[in-house]
Amino acid sequence: MSANLNQTNIEIDDPNFRAVFHNLQGNILKGHGREHSRHLFFALRGDARQNRQAIRQLAEKVTSALDQHQQQMSFKQTGQAHLFVNLMLSAGGYQQLDIDPQDWPDDPAFRAGMKDLQTPFDTLPRGDHTPTANPLNDDIRQWETGFQGRIDGMLLLALGGVDAEHAEQVLEAEIQALQHTCGDTLDIVLIQRGHVMRNDKGQVIEHFGFVDGVSNPKFLFSDLNEEFRNGGYSRNDPSAPLNLVLTKDPGGDADSYGSYVVYRKLQQNIKGFWDHLTLLANHLSETSPTQVDAEYAGALCVGRFKDGTPISEQGNDGWSNLFNNFNYDEDVDGLRCPLHAHTRKTNPRGDTVRQFNSPPTIERSRRIVRRGISYGDTELNPTQEWTDAGLLFLCLQASIVDQFIFMQHTWCNNAGFVRQGTGIDPLVGQSPADTAPAPQQWRAKWSNPNADTTEFSFAGFVRNRGGEYFFMPSLDFLRQLAPPQGA
Repeated sequence: MSANLNQTNIEIDDPNFRAVFHNLQGNILKGHGREHSRHLFFALRGDARQNRQAIRQLAEKVTSALDQHQQQMSFKQTGQAHLFVNLMLSAGGYQQLDIDPQDWPDDPAFRAGMKDLQTPFDTLPRGDHTPTANPLNDDIRQWETGFQGRIDGMLLLALGGVDAEHAEQVLEAEIQALQHTCGDTLDIVLIQRGHVMRNDKGQVIEHFGFVDGVSNPKFLFSDLNEEFRNGGYSRNDPSAPLNLVLTKDPGGDADSYGSYVVYRKLQQNIKGFWDHLTLLANHLSETSPTQVDAEYAGALCVGRFKDGTPISEQGNDGWSNLFNNFNYDEDVDGLRCPLHAHTRKTNPRGDTVRQFNSPPTIERSRRIVRRGISYGDTELNPTQEWTDAGLLFLCLQASIVDQFIFMQHTWCNNAGFVRQGTGIDPLVGQSPADTAPAPQQWRAKWSNPNADTTEFSFAGFVRNRGGEYFFMPSLDFLRQLAPPQGA
């Protein structure tokens, strides 16, 4: 009998889900938590039998959801570090394995691939993609060479609990061992190095300096309980059913589930971002009686201050650091948090219910589960623009079209969401290639309906250098890949 994916607030050791979680890869329901990682993109160069054998060998190293939980418990008790491994396949990988098409994951974006310029996607009601360009408005001419070619899969290796030098040695040894055992069949075409960055409070941040990953959906009782202790959820429900991120693995058995993966290497122009925030702050200060600085302008762009404090929340004692227990019920017109702010574009918290009378369940079903990690130079105040630094963005979902593509195309890239004239997301919004985005509307005076608004264009400080769509299959599928018939 299939698992009930409508459930949430469960535990990883729930006996009703033991078979599912034993067969499910880790890092889906809960982040792996390691601070050092390698992302190995590979192409399969053998025949179908050789390719299947190579994937079965890799599968023996993959960490299940139950293994991940047990490793975390072991680390808390003993301090022993454990290598974490994910394995995911692109549509090209399924083709190279000679898998029957009826056993392929059926998401149309997954089957088309991220470089596709032909496939139409239904992104209504707020914008229908037509196949004249990539639905994400990517300029594929900017992609790195390694992402331009065929990518059949990606292996994620991660290690934490040790110093950076030790982690480097262990991860490099794993890569060498992989090349020794599978090198004749599996060609590593690209390696990305990830590392966690933290601020002086120990919070995980990205290269613009903002706390990252604050509002991820929560599936497990322990995570929801922790969220409750950190501020409650009276104004925002952080829980999510399993069907937000899990879907049936068509190539597995009754207890086999997987998740779709969107991978994007996002380069960040740190100096350009903060220089432009200074210009925005000066512009707002000159056009209103209120003086603002770049930190405040950054909060207007992101929707949060650098430490995670929502810009929509302010009390008698100053800013209220609620992190996740807030909504926009008292800020319908964006007088506190601009309608174009990144956190509002990607998580409207009721805006679509108010604006379009959309059921709240539909809005919540668009959420994605972020598992990204920073890459490159750790300098947060570089003297040059476009340094080798950014985010290895990785998100999980049950549908790429209905979740990530909808969010990026219909919300972030749509200047008319949530209202006409809102503008695109200042962080990750992208206009079509060679098209200048329309300016957003800004106000310096917080929560003042009489304050003047002013136009200012803020965009273009994050660019995608490449990526792909993957499926993270069940362990049952990976480990039981039989030789193709007739081989």
